[in-house]
Order: sequence, then C-alpha cells, then structure tokens
Amino acid sequence: MLKNLKYNLPDGYDEKRFIRNLAVQFTLKKEPTIAERICFFDTFDWRLFNKSLVLYGSGNKLFLRKQAKNENNHTIDITSLPVFIWDFPDGELKRRLAPIIKMRALLKLVEMHSQSTTYRILNRDEKTVVRLTYEEIRLSRDKGAPALGTHLWLKPVKGYPKYSRNLAKQFEDAGLTICKKEDIFLKALEVVGKKPGSYTAKVNIKLDPGMCADEATKIILRILLQVMRINEANIEKDLDTEFVHEFRVAIRKTRSALGQIQYVFPTKTTERFKQEFAFVGKLSNELRDLDVYLLNENTYKAMLPPVLRDDIDPLFDYLRKKRSKAFQQVVSGLKSKKYKKILKDWEVFLNQPRQDAGAALNAELPIVDLACQRIYKKYRRVVKAGNLILENAEDEMLHVLRIHCKKLRYLMEFFSSLFARKKINVLIAQLKKLQDNLGDFNDLCVQEEYLLNITKELPTTHRQLKKTLVAIGSLVGTLGRERQLVRDAFAETFTDFASQGNKKLFKELFTQDSNRVPHDNAGDLQ
Repeated sequence: MLKNLKYNLPDGYDEKRFIRNLAVQFTLKKEPTIAERICFFDTFDWRLFNKSLVLYGSGNKLFLRKQAKNENNHTIDITSLPVFIWDFPDGELKRRLAPIIKMRALLKLVEMHSQSTTYRILNRDEKTVVRLTYEEIRLSRDKGAPALGTHLWLKPVKGYPKYSRNLAKQFEDAGLTICKKEDIFLKALEVVGKKPGSYTAKVNIKLDPGMCADEATKIILRILLQVMRINEANIEKDLDTEFVHEFRVAIRKTRSALGQIQYVFPTKTTERFKQEFAFVGKLSNELRDLDVYLLNENTYKAMLPPVLRDDIDPLFDYLRKKRSKAFQQVVSGLKSKKYKKILKDWEVFLNQPRQDAGAALNAELPIVDLACQRIYKKYRRVVKAGNLILENAEDEMLHVLRIHCKKLRYLMEFFSSLFARKKINVLIAQLKKLQDNLGDFNDLCVQEEYLLNITKELPTTHRQLKKTLVAIGSLVGTLGRERQLVRDAFAETFTDFASQGNKKLFKELFTQDSNRVPHDNAGDLQ
C-alpha cells in the first residue's frame, strides 16, 4: 500500500530554491495553486475532542478524522453547514456523530487558510512518477501572517516505488523530518488561546482525604459555581438547550451538597443558601420542561401512526411560542437584582477565609470520614426504600426513591477521588442504571399529565383542533404503555443494584474504619 509522507519544513524555507534544485534532476510539471478555507468544529463541552475526533469543513464538504491522523474516516457533501445532528444528511457520518454530540450545537472553534502547490515529477516517458505538494497553513489569508505549518508532501504513484524511495532518502539526507504525531488543529487552538477540554460540567477534582470537611466542601461548591457562571453567560445566546440544562444541574448539585454534606457550615448559612438556590432553580423550570418536549418532537411523532403525525404539529407550534416567552423570562430573571445578589453573596461566602469552624460540628472532620458516612447512609436509605416498593408496589414511592438515588449519585461523584476509582465507578454505573429506570418512569408520568393538561390551553379557534386532540390522545396512550414497560422493569433493575456483590463493595469502600463516624442525626431523613 502506497503511503503519503509529510515532512516538516523549517521557518523561512525557500520553496523556489528547493524546486530549482529538483529541476536539475527531474522534469517538473507545476499544477495550479489551490487555496482552501478550513473550519474546525466541536460542541461547547468538547465532545468530539474527548473522543479523539476532529470534524472540519472545507468548501462544500465535511470531514471527520481521528486526532493526529491525516486520513479521513468519513466525508460528506453539504449544501449548508449543519448545526445540530438532525441537520446532517442521513448516512454513516450522522450515525457516527449522533451518540456523541446528541442535542448540542456544533460551534466553529478556529478557521485556517491553506495554500498548496503540487509538482508532478515526470520520467523520460513523461509519465508522472511522484507528486510533491508544498503546503502553507495560516490563520489568515494574509501571506505576511505567521505560518502555523509549512509542509512538504511526498505522494508516491503506483508502479513507480523507486522514485519515491530515492526522494525520501534525499529528503532525509537534507535533514527534513517526517511529521508523525503533530495535529495542526491542536496547534491552531493553542495559537488562538483555546484549551481543548477546558470545560466540563463534572466535578473533576482530586481531594486530599485528610482535608477538613468544610474546606473540601467549599472546593466542590466553587467548581459548581464556576459551571453556573459559564453556562449563565451563554444562556442568552440560546445556542442550544444544554446551557440551561447544565446551569440547572449545577444548581441542583449545589442544593444537594448543602443538604447532604451535613454540619460543615453554620446552620443559618446553610438554610439561607438552600432557600435562595431553590429560588434560582425555579427561574428556568418552565423553559427546561418546554425544551424537553420540543427536543422530543420527532420521537413523539414516531410513536404515532403515520396518519396522525401531521395532526400534532399545532401542539409543537404552540409549545414553541410558549418557549419564546419562557426564554425571555429566564433572561430577565438572570439579569434581576435578586439573582445577582444571591450569586454575589454566595461567591463571597465560598471565598472568605475560615472563621469559627467550631460553629459547625463536622467542619474539621477529615473529608474522607464524612464522605464514607454520608454515602453509606444514603446507600442504605436507597436499598430500604427500594425493598419497600418491591413489597408494596406503590408507584408514588418510585419518585421518593428517585430523589434518594440522585442524592447518592451526587455524593459519590463529589467524593469519587477519595476512593479506588475502578471500584467506585462500578457502583456509579450500577446506580445510573437504576436512575435511568426511575427517571424514565418519572418523565413518562410527567409527560402524560402535561400533554393532557396542555389540551386545555390550545387555541380553540384552530380549525384542526379536533384532529390535534386525537393525535395527543394517541400519544398519551402510547406513553402510558411505555411507562408500564418501564415500571415492569424496575424490580429486576433494583435487584441488580441491591445485589450482594454491590452490598459487599459498598461496605468495602465506605465502612473501612468503624471508628470514623462523624456527628450525624440518626433520625435525619434527607
């Protein structure tokens, strides 16, 4: 198999002199110079980069390749740049990207300009035996702009291997080096000051097991505040729905930390901020609900018989109008004096020096002790609640269990760095399966109720209202059947989580030292 070789060229490399020297040995045929504009894309949270993928466009084509690789895995023709996965034409590239980028928008990260000139080397019979391409890449079309890279491509031609081998030997003797691992995409990001993978909504931090609990908790809360701030700054741009979602998750995690990492701050302070973040969370409740329904539009339509799919369009037209109003309310809320004061006071509290740690009973405990106690207690609460559901089969209790699972998941993620990573990741994965089941059940219940209630709001003057109501009724029926299937799967899913193997692993990780039991109210049901 013939392989193209890419050589790095030093700064100030004299292309013309190089070509004159070659012309002494070979007959050269120069082809027209090609100029290209190349744009690289990823989601705000670097989903493609985190999978070692590079997506870029040039002309009317879109390409996907692995990082540090020159070969493209997928190429498609496009008439306009796709922003969301549903904008992509059906095909292998869409199937490859869909589970990665999901509902996030593709954003332009950096733009480069490439100029390349190819020289064909001819033999005595005037047959092309090798192609050489001189390439310059810059961030601007301006020839005076610093070059990101200057390369020489040696491209063998089938049937003439000795010519490419001889030239490769000449280049090596001349001191040219083959470019192996360098990725011009990463170099361009560095030049424009963008750090790949710089944003994540996860609490990825290495905590010191012996750190005082109040200090460790503040570190976690400062990270969550940063996530809030980053997403808050992007919500008004309305690029995609995940900015609102991740803003809300950071708030939820903050409230959960205040409630679950107990007695590390003065009670008055904790209760104040729990109430204030409850207010902040409510600002975007309606917007998030509407986003979920609109994101599921195609899924809902697929659940309907083909004859009813167009009839439900007025519902989504109405939801889009409601969403526009809800979005403006959120933007106004984030600009309000009350919101700004809450966030400012919270930031001041998190950054102020330690004062009277004795005002909170668990403030000076080693964080690993508090983490063990709280995680294990919440785990037992989950198992107890799940067993009661198996005995009584009350659907209302599934909601309570879902909340317990969410709090346990947050605790385990906050403190995952304190424990054996592989083992705690196994438990988190098992918990996530249970959460998925409970979350799906809850979502389906909420969706059924919402769709039934929204029928009372639809404009009665719409001439197709009856058809729309029939379509909504059909959808509600389908969701109800799906809900029952999810409910039926609960027993097996919960039994897997509450297995003896998981029980043993929870004990191993979180009850290693029975003497490490911080102050905790045994009657607390949070």
